[in-house]
Amino acid sequence: MKTPLALLLTSTLLAACGGGSSSPDTGTGTGTGTVTAPLSVYAGAWQAPCDDHELDSVTLSAKADGTLEVVTKAEYFLASNCGGTPLATQTTSANASITFTGSADSPIKLTTSGATTTLKLDKVNVAIPAYKTLLTGSAVQYLVEQGQAKWCFSIGASSRSCILDTGTEPASARSGAMYINGNTLYLLSLANGTWVPDEIYTRK
Repeated sequence: MKTPLALLLTSTLLAACGGGSSSPDTGTGTGTGTVTAPLSVYAGAWQAPCDDHELDSVTLSAKADGTLEVVTKAEYFLASNCGGTPLATQTTSANASITFTGSADSPIKLTTSGATTTLKLDKVNVAIPAYKTLLTGSAVQYLVEQGQAKWCFSIGASSRSCILDTGTEPASARSGAMYINGNTLYLLSLANGTWVPDEIYTRK
């Protein structure tokens, strides 16, 4: 079971090509150039495949300063295929932000068994503010067991899932890259000099 910020905390984040990077647009006869925000191509709502009762999603919103605001959510379902109404929804009390730092051609392996290829990546920094985990839903109970506070909910008659209440997590920062191909978003980390996916999302 992942935390809502797992995509940001378990790796240096994200990688993209195609329209991901932009060059200055000198305009037509204005004498002043404008630069399209390189990260705006990633803006939108994205969803990961169902993972045994758990459905993760992320919404990336383009801000006026060129950064992306990151809103993460994890939903938990009675059905293993994530059908029906969520039993519980996990969010955070604060949102991360992504800042563009440059583009570079880099080696990527998009699947575990696939070949390594070279694609243009958007390099980024990810700033994660101090935050608390929040869990809501009619099936959720807040308990203290053996001195540990936690949220718990039942999945079926004989299975219970719990998420620890660890209080406020400290602020942190990561650097990484992003890759997008059509309606598919790859979040990658660097392993032995090659970028590999941590998560793959589809645009909602």
